[in-house]
Amino acid sequence: MKAVLRNRVVALIALMAAVLMAVGSPVTAHAADLKLAEPDQYLTYRVDGEQLFIGVVAVDPRGSHYYCIEAGVPVDYVVTGTSSMDDTEDARRLAWLMEHYRESVDREAQAAIGVLTHDRYDQHPEVWRRHREVIVKAYPQLEARAQALWKEASDRLPVSAAASVRMVEGLRRGVVDIEVKEASGAPATGERYTVTLEGPAVFDNGQASISGASGTGVVSHAWRATGSGEVKATVTYLRQGLEHVASGQDFIRLSGGRQVGGRGVNFSVRKEFVPSLSTEVKPKVADAGGMVDDVVRSGVRGAEDHWVPDLELVASGWYFDRLDAAALSQPMAPLARESASQFLRRLQDHGHRPAAYGTARFTGPGQQAEVRAVTKPGGEPYRAPESSGFGTWVWAFERERQSERAKGFVTADVVTGFPDATETNTHRGPLHVTSTVTEHSATVGSELSDTVTVSGFPDDHGLFSGDEKFGFMADVPLAQMRVWWAGDEGDAAQNERYRPQGAEEPKEDEHHRLIGQWDYPAKNGVIKVGAGAKDAHGNPVSIKADRPGWYVFVWSFTGDDRVMPATSAYDDAWERTRVEQVVSPRAPSITTKVDPATVKVDEEFRDTAIVKGDLEDGAHVEFTAYEAVDKDETPGTGPKLLDRERVAVDHKKAEQEVVSSKVKSSKPGLVYWKASVIGPHGDVLATHALGVPGEVVTVEEPAKPVLERPKLAHTGSAMTPLTVIGIAAVVTGGCMLAVIRRRSK
Repeated sequence: MKAVLRNRVVALIALMAAVLMAVGSPVTAHAADLKLAEPDQYLTYRVDGEQLFIGVVAVDPRGSHYYCIEAGVPVDYVVTGTSSMDDTEDARRLAWLMEHYRESVDREAQAAIGVLTHDRYDQHPEVWRRHREVIVKAYPQLEARAQALWKEASDRLPVSAAASVRMVEGLRRGVVDIEVKEASGAPATGERYTVTLEGPAVFDNGQASISGASGTGVVSHAWRATGSGEVKATVTYLRQGLEHVASGQDFIRLSGGRQVGGRGVNFSVRKEFVPSLSTEVKPKVADAGGMVDDVVRSGVRGAEDHWVPDLELVASGWYFDRLDAAALSQPMAPLARESASQFLRRLQDHGHRPAAYGTARFTGPGQQAEVRAVTKPGGEPYRAPESSGFGTWVWAFERERQSERAKGFVTADVVTGFPDATETNTHRGPLHVTSTVTEHSATVGSELSDTVTVSGFPDDHGLFSGDEKFGFMADVPLAQMRVWWAGDEGDAAQNERYRPQGAEEPKEDEHHRLIGQWDYPAKNGVIKVGAGAKDAHGNPVSIKADRPGWYVFVWSFTGDDRVMPATSAYDDAWERTRVEQVVSPRAPSITTKVDPATVKVDEEFRDTAIVKGDLEDGAHVEFTAYEAVDKDETPGTGPKLLDRERVAVDHKKAEQEVVSSKVKSSKPGLVYWKASVIGPHGDVLATHALGVPGEVVTVEEPAKPVLERPKLAHTGSAMTPLTVIGIAAVVTGGCMLAVIRRRSK
């Protein structure tokens, strides 16, 4: 390369410009665009006595480096034009070297790049060959340095860029990893690239594109989903190029490069997620009056659903009770996009209304909350009803109940079905049992019997065969009646010592023997035990008093998943008969009659009892009146108007009349009375069955007043009977005349 001293060049340029202007040449004059590079950017050598430069021979105001490609041509530092050079392997290597060593002050490296540039692009190869020999002779190490740089460029030239994706938070957040590689396969460092997302996602800068420089490993850029769908990540990297610069002596410089596409990646994103709820009701069998809890667990619907870390969601629960067995086989599931409130309305249309409520809060999947059912949100604990039936929970994440932040991730309500096996329990109702032996006093050889009135069983009890899916056992179809004897077989005078004490049945010993046990249907109604009445298997039952003592009837039901267990008390005075060797001379008896037998609603009535026989001091009569029921209802199982009212009797009288207090009924129906003579120790000495003649009051609705039809007012437009008859006659005559005329035609 031939270059003259700066002052001579500048003077020559000025002279040429003046001449051109003087002759009116159309060529436009240029001020100096470039200047000589700093001494640490080149080496010097001499050809034909002139000092020349090899390396960076010029720089522009932006600091761009210019390398000569016309050996032997003077430099004028004026740029007259530029053009892009072809994208060849040589151009790429040189461009890489120029960029990589742009900040280098290694004079030898810059000179070696100058040599490589002349070797491949000098426009006067013969002139360059002569200059090259001089340079290599002056700097023997420069040849090896140039070859080393050329190999370095070959190895380290970036040839590829690739994008890959890693998920950090489900499909909602992740990173795009960028790696640029050299021709050798090693990571290319410092290479500029740009990665762009196409689809519902942005980088953490809020933009769809982000730029960076490659490193010794992957460079990661965090992104977040803005919706759901497919995203394509494309990556481009900067490939440096060369520009030809026209001047008095032509140059080559970096062109600024162009973007080259790398290998992108496609991936799915999803901002929202679908949470889920699973529950386990406790207890599985709830007795009447008991509280109901539910263990609620949070989760997500599928593998692609990911709970936002620490995002709180509120779950709402509704508990339904009094369901019959048919509801277990008639499930209802939420429809697609059906909200919780819409599903609840649909349940209501089928007769199901919530009886209790619950609330749970979760901040992630796999969490658990134990919720107690309450009568209303924030209210008192719910208690299982007296009636038997099934209960079930429905739980939901209601979108409208969530925070504004949560609404951005939960797009619809999540609702559980009705009924769900793990959410369903049974509430057992109590049994109401009243019973009385036929005779409370008897002699050896007597036939003993009992009448039992039972209510509280479901109407279909005995028909439910259980449900394995829901975990419920089948109905226990039978109840039992046991008859015990208690006394002193060797000395009847000691029998009083073995009067039944305590509610629990005794263990068999010489003073307590189980006479027998019989099965009876576990159903509502009246059961006759003994005196030849048949048991549940169709066998007649006969119970004979074969020795003096106490004979006690105990009715029991073991319980099942729909009905609570129940057992009558061993010491129930109504359920025992005192058997003597011989009959008492004057056994107590009672004859009763209501007064009056028929009343209107809210009219008073009472019961009257005639008591005869020998009584001990302290004996009394108990009166009980049950609330009015329909004629088809079982008496003696409901509430009472009068409950065991105690009226004293005179033990010195052989016959006396005893009356109850007056009562009245606020509703129509039949009021059943029961009067019993009770001994001083609580023994029932005489009584009668419910519904015997004279012990039922009929309560009627009050007569409705008859409303008189209002009379018509006497006005001027009223017709008298005579007027009406006259009008009718005229009409009749007109009709007859019309008929005669028609016939005459």
